[in-house]
Amino acid sequence: MELDLRPIQPEYRHKLVLESFSKLKEGEELTVIADHYPSHLIQLLSGYIEKYKVEETANGDFVLKLTKKKGSTNKAIISHISEFRKTGDVFTPIPVLRKDEYGVILVFFKPGQYIPIHAPDSDLIFYVLQGQGKVSVDNREYEVHEGSIVIVPRGIKRGVKADTYMEAIHIVVPSPSPEDHEKVMKAAMNGIAEVDLRH
Repeated sequence: MELDLRPIQPEYRHKLVLESFSKLKEGEELTVIADHYPSHLIQLLSGYIEKYKVEETANGDFVLKLTKKKGSTNKAIISHISEFRKTGDVFTPIPVLRKDEYGVILVFFKPGQYIPIHAPDSDLIFYVLQGQGKVSVDNREYEVHEGSIVIVPRGIKRGVKADTYMEAIHIVVPSPSPEDHEKVMKAAMNGIAEVDLRH
């Protein structure tokens, strides 16, 4: 099944992908054509996909191929960060695993890229693997670097900005809603430093 999101208004894209994906049988593939790197779709479906592949076309579009997972989602994941490493025009979150209960996400930043300040209904564990930057927590700023760990309870404002190239592991409990994720990504793409998830 193939789905071209480019002519679809952004607010309808997630619903369309979810509806199309739900119609697949286990082991079947969905091809999604998008006008930006589809990290939010990968994150949204990561608990339900067996594998995925993203290719950038010559004109700057992206083709995402998702294979629906077979059987149980309860299996070990053994991987290496080099398999996920990717940067884009804004901070790039790549899910290792996403379930309703929690999400494990690798986040890649170029210098100056940031996660807008927001206050989701999720606890956060943020561990810096490489690089340095600043973390904003409850209107205070902290320097972070390789080996820094930040733990923020749900409902408290948090944001991250990279001073250098930076890689981090980002664990959220529970996983944020697709709507909240989309608001944060949209704010980052539009250069907005803080986003209110309540509206």
